Amino acid sequence: MDREDASPFVRGVLPSWVREGSRLPGELCRKLPMDTVRAARIAAGVHLAFRGSVTAVELALTLGQKTTVPAPAAPHALVVRRGARTPSVRVLLPALPGECVVHVPLPDRAPDEVVKVYLPETVEVRVDGVVAVGGTLEPGSPQPLWAVYGDSITQGWSASEPGLAWPSLVAERLGLDLVNLAFAGAARGEVLAADAVAASGAAAVAIAWGTNAWSSLPTDADAVAQTTRLFLTAVRQGLPQVPLVVVSPLLRPDAERKKNRFGATHAEMRTAMEAAVRDFARINGDAQLRLVPGADLVPTDELADGLHPGDTGHRSLADAVAPAVAEGLGLVATAPDGRHGGTATRHATSHP
Repeated sequence: MDREDASPFVRGVLPSWVREGSRLPGELCRKLPMDTVRAARIAAGVHLAFRGSVTAVELALTLGQKTTVPAPAAPHALVVRRGARTPSVRVLLPALPGECVVHVPLPDRAPDEVVKVYLPETVEVRVDGVVAVGGTLEPGSPQPLWAVYGDSITQGWSASEPGLAWPSLVAERLGLDLVNLAFAGAARGEVLAADAVAASGAAAVAIAWGTNAWSSLPTDADAVAQTTRLFLTAVRQGLPQVPLVVVSPLLRPDAERKKNRFGATHAEMRTAMEAAVRDFARINGDAQLRLVPGADLVPTDELADGLHPGDTGHRSLADAVAPAVAEGLGLVATAPDGRHGGTATRHATSHP
């Protein structure tokens, strides 16, 4: 059996990832802060899309350093899934770093149905090749590209396994190829990160950051507003017409009314970001910019640790964002049970 180049099967990445094992291009990694560069080596949302009659694939992998684990019980495994509403199957990986070949059984399915194999987020990983077992193998058809920028919540922190973070859920429902450009503990709204989004060629964009601006990367409300304006400007320089959704920071119970070291509450930062989005849309006549206010999207009991959504919280967030993205692309958002609309309609989306 001949080993094929894995690149045609890989989804959820910019072209740089296949060469460099990072969700950011190398030239940007040489300029961005080290915590962002390290987070970019986590394969958040990265998967292989297969179709055809094969019963299994063998993946040649190179496993590297351990990463910051996105959830306490995150699996050190490949995760095989036919869709977000179907049970997943985990294929355990070797504990030690280095080259390995992993046999991955694929579920029964129609030959034209796509099955996804999500890469682990517990270690740095590179896919060196793929071998078809027991039939023909083709890549899943490319879908419109959706680029998402954000922090640990958007990267998928506290989702129980890869593919269950809210950006992956939205992409699954709307038939999009997600590129997750979210960086746990490191999202500052840097213009260089905005440039990566702007150069992605995405058909749609979402931005969801700001929680870290209260504490681990502290700033104030004025700085959040100005950073939001600059980030949107940079994205629009490369993608002037695509639908662009901004999700303001989610509820953070420990910080809503408490001032940080620079005198700003979390609620004030959220208000500043939302005002900046509305002002940007008004001043620039940007009819494709949509705001999803974050305060009421994920209730307290769906926060796994008081800050990050668990699986239920990620589903609630996906329910809120999917209709805004769908509206911009002229699509119909489906609820998790396959119905049109569903719980997604309970959240407010505003045209600034």
